[in-house]
Amino acid sequence: MTALAVGIALGYYLGTEKGREQIDQAKKLAVDTWNDPRVQEKVSEVQEKVAKN
Repeated sequence: MTALAVGIALGYYLGTEKGREQIDQAKKLAVDTWNDPRVQEKVSEVQEKVAKN
């Protein structure tokens, strides 16, 4: 029952304009972080290490 109430509240919140704005901001932050050259450098380093093993 509690999970249902949490699901309904979360669905309502994400359906509101403010909720959608926050989700959009979070997505933009995630994309910007992933595309940061410093992050991509670390990703490449990890990929090289994995390929060697």
